Amino acid sequence: MEDQVATMNETDAESTGSNEPNESDTVAENDVNINESANLIENVNTNENNETSSASDTHDFDLNLPASHSYLGSNLEELRGRTLLDEGIYINLPLLIKQSVILFPGQTLPMTVFGSNIIGMLEKCIQKNRTFGVVCQQIDKEPIGTTAEIYEYSQGNPEEGFRIKAKGRQRFKILRMMQGYSEISANVKIMPEISLTHPFVEQRLASLDHQRIRPVNEEEQKKQEKLERLEAMLTPWPAWIYRQYDPYTLAFKIRQQLQFIETRGSCIPTDPTELSFWVAQNLPLNDSERMVLLRYDCAIPRLQWELKYLTKDRILVCSNCEKHIGNQSDLFPMSKEGPQSTFCNSGGFIHDTVTLYQAKNLTLNAEPPSAEYSWFPGYAWTIATCKGCGIHMGWQFTADKDKTLRPSAFWGLTRRGLKSKLLSGYAELINYSSDENNQNSD
Repeated sequence: MEDQVATMNETDAESTGSNEPNESDTVAENDVNINESANLIENVNTNENNETSSASDTHDFDLNLPASHSYLGSNLEELRGRTLLDEGIYINLPLLIKQSVILFPGQTLPMTVFGSNIIGMLEKCIQKNRTFGVVCQQIDKEPIGTTAEIYEYSQGNPEEGFRIKAKGRQRFKILRMMQGYSEISANVKIMPEISLTHPFVEQRLASLDHQRIRPVNEEEQKKQEKLERLEAMLTPWPAWIYRQYDPYTLAFKIRQQLQFIETRGSCIPTDPTELSFWVAQNLPLNDSERMVLLRYDCAIPRLQWELKYLTKDRILVCSNCEKHIGNQSDLFPMSKEGPQSTFCNSGGFIHDTVTLYQAKNLTLNAEPPSAEYSWFPGYAWTIATCKGCGIHMGWQFTADKDKTLRPSAFWGLTRRGLKSKLLSGYAELINYSSDENNQNSD
């Protein structure tokens, strides 16, 4: 028994001694843990420094630069004041007729002109009220145009041409064309922009006036809709019908559709009328669709048309062969004026240019990128053509000397080269084409 107890005590002592670390082992293990922690902290700090340095090594492109059209030169003379013609008046306007150029009120029109007749017409405009009419060159039963007011100009040497910057102001209807010796003019009527009152203006409850707001977010919009449902009880129609004719409700819904553009730095108007023209200017529409929007004399039908357009899934295809080029979600603004802006090249050709993050089925010119006359300072351009039919589609812009510029590359495609197509219709077209190919192979 004593032997068993002694054996057990010896065993306990051995096990206890083997499980308890001695002082030297504890110090060594602590040193290892401290070293590992120090290495971990050092690695974290190194990663943070790398991320900070990489973020500081890049900078975003200034969206104000394209809107200034600095490629026209820095010696343009600025004209002060603003000319607004009385709505409904009849006036004789000198006309500038351009193919596929449809100007909207609020839109900037840069131009380089070489013809002596057009230069003479613009010089006369500058001496008078700085206003001329812009009309799209097409056969139209009711030709509609927009007045343009010159706010900067420069008359350089004959090689540089006569350069101007003009701003779209008011819509007009042509009553009679007049061909002069050196210019084309027309007797026109300045079309009024009709503003309708709120649909509930006659049924509004005065006791609820303190709750009426113009919503800027979804929470405020829900409160406003609740108020409209109460007032709709006094009418024979439900509230959702009246919302279709409320310009501020339509404007709010459109701004929701365009949040991805607004968050990237573009300035989207809040006024319904200005917003309706801004959206018409920035959507990749064909000439017929743009003319439909220009003919509307009220913001409400214009906003209704645009909202219906924006709520449908669309893709961008080649206007000639319908090769898939990009998605509507690829649009992004490289100018504070929006994802589509009007530019002119050194030869005087005007291009409505849409900017996209990415595009496909395009072939780049073999020549090296050129920064000459670039619409986006800091970027060089390369001509891009459709891989399917070879027509000119636009340009790829890449960061030139400053490689820290973001984005490092993007696409600027012409509105004339693109066509917006419903996604469902495009899928049907693909299926139809594949069926035909299968039949031919059989």
